[in-house]
Amino acid sequence: MDQDILLTVLGGGNLVLFLKFLIERYDRKTERKEDKEERKKDEEWAEIKDTLKKLKKDGIRTQLLLLLLIKPEEETEILKLAEHYFKKPPAGLGGNWYMTNMFKNWLTEYKVGMPEWFETE
Repeated sequence: MDQDILLTVLGGGNLVLFLKFLIERYDRKTERKEDKEERKKDEEWAEIKDTLKKLKKDGIRTQLLLLLLIKPEEETEILKLAEHYFKKPPAGLGGNWYMTNMFKNWLTEYKVGMPEWFETE
């Protein structure tokens, strides 16, 4: 009789431990799945933000190009757009693609002094 009680107590304790193990295992799997989903969402948002930055830079570059070609005498507006385009972030967009040479040519042709914010690296 004492053995039966002892086996019941030990068996019940092991059952509780086994159930606890299963619950913890399930929780870990659920957390890993949620972490993986969160990482995927974060990556998607980062990609969206990167695309938006590129689109913004493209839009400003297009505006600058149009001003240089259509209204090259509009010095104030061109310099304002160019500053926003060429300045390094966070003050600007850090653009420098093909517009750098075009902007330098405009500065020379229209005898506009080299702006202090314009880096020709």
